[in-house]
Amino acid sequence: MRIRLSERAQVAGILVLALGGLFAVVRFLLWPQFEARREIREYRATLENDKSYHQSEASQRLAVEAASNQYARLEAEWAATVDRLATFASQAAVRRSDPARIDYKVELFRTRQSLLKKSETLGIQLIDPNLGLEDALKDRDRVRERMLQLKAVEKLADLTLDRRIERLVATRPLPPVPHKSPDGRPCFDEYPVQVAFDAPFDSLYALFQAVFEENRVFAFRNIRIESGHAAGAPVRVTAVMSALVFE
Repeated sequence: MRIRLSERAQVAGILVLALGGLFAVVRFLLWPQFEARREIREYRATLENDKSYHQSEASQRLAVEAASNQYARLEAEWAATVDRLATFASQAAVRRSDPARIDYKVELFRTRQSLLKKSETLGIQLIDPNLGLEDALKDRDRVRERMLQLKAVEKLADLTLDRRIERLVATRPLPPVPHKSPDGRPCFDEYPVQVAFDAPFDSLYALFQAVFEENRVFAFRNIRIESGHAAGAPVRVTAVMSALVFE
């Protein structure tokens, strides 16, 4: 006997799988690497500094070398993980950027014009052409933060438009959320974006798939799916999705 699921049940199932996949990545990939790196750093420091360690100098040198090689391997694995999970392809450049106020103003204007033109070309309504972003900058120390919020909004808006949603209702950047490794060192920052859009089911499926692709990763912080408000778009999606920027 074949079980037939409604479209809403299919969306709910895909959402559960997506959130489960994100939890599995953090719990079984990122966290064990944090712990292994911390333990090896501590072990290597012990070998290098413990004067009462009763081994020959040659044996100590071999032990330190083995620990260093293991640490280097974990560093390489971590670099590969960052490349896979980072939202932006130019991760290193984004992380080290130190934009001036004028840089933000220029990039804000460019982004708004680019997304407006894209939405018009695709025939998709862009309800708020300002993208929920403020023009004013009140504090020099927040310029880099505002630039990264802008990049996150642009990336997410691009993703939704490319998946041929019906209309992009709203976007709004939220304050960044820092994360530290178990040893207290900065690890990565989330740049959450609140987004609302109307879409057909196939566009929603495509978006769920896209946010797990390399250089397009967004983490769902929450999501709500309800009846849509536009013809041809049976669902209205309201979600908070985070771009990931690693240290």
